Amino acid sequence: MESSIPWAMLSHTYAHALHANIPKAVEGHLLDMSHFNEFTAYVEHYPEYSNHLTQTLHRSCNALFLPEKEYDMYIEKDYEEGVSVGVAFAERDYFTIDLMLHLTHSTRMCSIQNVLKALKDVDSEIDPSPLIERFFDITNKRQNSFFQGYIGEQNKKLKQQSMKDPLTSLYNRRYFYPYVKEELVRAQKEDFPVTLVLVDFNNFKEINDRRGHQEGDRVLKKFAGCLSNIHEDFEGAFRFGGDEFVLVLSGCRENGAEKLAPGPK
Repeated sequence: MESSIPWAMLSHTYAHALHANIPKAVEGHLLDMSHFNEFTAYVEHYPEYSNHLTQTLHRSCNALFLPEKEYDMYIEKDYEEGVSVGVAFAERDYFTIDLMLHLTHSTRMCSIQNVLKALKDVDSEIDPSPLIERFFDITNKRQNSFFQGYIGEQNKKLKQQSMKDPLTSLYNRRYFYPYVKEELVRAQKEDFPVTLVLVDFNNFKEINDRRGHQEGDRVLKKFAGCLSNIHEDFEGAFRFGGDEFVLVLSGCRENGAEKLAPGPK
């Protein structure tokens, strides 16, 4: 029961020692990770990493002494923050998954080791086990939330990569079919027209033969950029293969499509 645990007394007895040991936990973590060149480069690029970790550990220590309802609220908020941090790491794409596992394990173990040491060094008969249980709970959920955000964002990026042509960054043939199907269903429900435009280059092979494939690729990328800018937030441009492109023009009838992409004279 909450009333049986003297959180105020535990705070009075152990809070100072726990907070005082945080710099040692951060220092141990940085030392543990220092032999990874990727991590060293990351810390040099984001020097606020140590401060952010220190602040997180101070918040965790404060949470150890909260009444039950406030503690549950902290856990919920901290979980959401952990997911956000995991997403941010995935977006920056600094580390492999193996290095991320080492990073989170190092953070958790260095923190736990220093918490246990701090509690042990305090000369008191007050049982610190509720604090130990909570700290394991906090660090475990923080690690889980981090990987939920990290793995979720990585999967999102992989899905995006599988749908896009690596040269032009337009959607590819694989994504064209489900996109058109979804758009036609939406058009039927909301009663608007959909027009498809097929675009290809005349004599594109001559560009590659005479000027090289690098120049051909440059032309394709330049053209893809023009298609993407048809209007704001336009997502209906696809590279169908080679020098063939398809436009899915939602809300546009045939005469409108002809003005937008006139055929050969």
